[in-house]
Amino acid sequence: MGKEGSLAYQMMKALQGVFRPGHSSREDRKHRRTEYIRGISTMRSMVADAFGFARWIHGAYPEIHLLRQVTPEVAQAYLDELVRRDVSGGRIGRVTATLRKLDAACRRTSAFAADAPQLLPVAEKGGMRGFHSDPRPVPYEDEDADRIVAHVKERDPQVGMLLELMRVAGLRVSEAAFLRICDMDLDAMTITLKGAVNHTKGGRPREISIARENRPVLVALMELGSRHPDGHVFTSRRSLASRARVWVRKACEAFGIEPLGTHGLRKTFATQEFCEMMGAGMGEKASVRAVARQLGHCRTSVVKQSYLSPEVLFSAREEP
Repeated sequence: MGKEGSLAYQMMKALQGVFRPGHSSREDRKHRRTEYIRGISTMRSMVADAFGFARWIHGAYPEIHLLRQVTPEVAQAYLDELVRRDVSGGRIGRVTATLRKLDAACRRTSAFAADAPQLLPVAEKGGMRGFHSDPRPVPYEDEDADRIVAHVKERDPQVGMLLELMRVAGLRVSEAAFLRICDMDLDAMTITLKGAVNHTKGGRPREISIARENRPVLVALMELGSRHPDGHVFTSRRSLASRARVWVRKACEAFGIEPLGTHGLRKTFATQEFCEMMGAGMGEKASVRAVARQLGHCRTSVVKQSYLSPEVLFSAREEP
């Protein structure tokens, strides 16, 4: 190992050079500033992916010790290996984004020459097209979702309350973990996420309407948060999402339910919201738009592809 440190360390230092927390990636995209990493969770994820890349290089190309020795051929060989291993498309897409961010970071920190070829050219310049997870708009059945929440609540009350929050509000697991008392309004029955402080995707703020019958859930969350001096509802927030995923998997195994992860609760929420809105006469387009706003998605196509099954859409259209 030279004075620059290990290859993984060099990659981490390069990514740190473009890490600028405290700003919204949404605003960056609006102003075409794409070189920075804004979110702490994004930084952690990209460093982890870079370390995986470095470990693979150590085994496949032992002669490479410096970041400037990493070539487009090496980056492409790594992605080919992930494809060969049948790694999920979503994971490969994330690694692709990391390698492109690493390329930009290396140019900004002069680890790469300005005229060096890109590690992963975009499709328009001869590179590969993006990888995405196959959409699976399969929710937990209402009864199964309730069984999962109750099962976990008995064994880990904090995680159980987090899952119940996801069940009634459709929050992402990270958004639920970082909920604060000040985000909830019992009179209006809303949860207002401010952006990055609530770990929303892309730092986008949004307001979620909660059904009146779920008022006891919000009351219980506020009572829990009142015990914590920092104003957050939950403690151990960094590890809470991982704990929730483990408990959901265990609950599914206990009941013989197909495991859909914590995200399956968001899909259950989306399906329930859509059916209720259609039942109230809103119409399909308006209902999908409303569900998209609740979930924090800008495009209704994402909701149709990933949250509402064809059976649900067909049944809603057939209802008189």
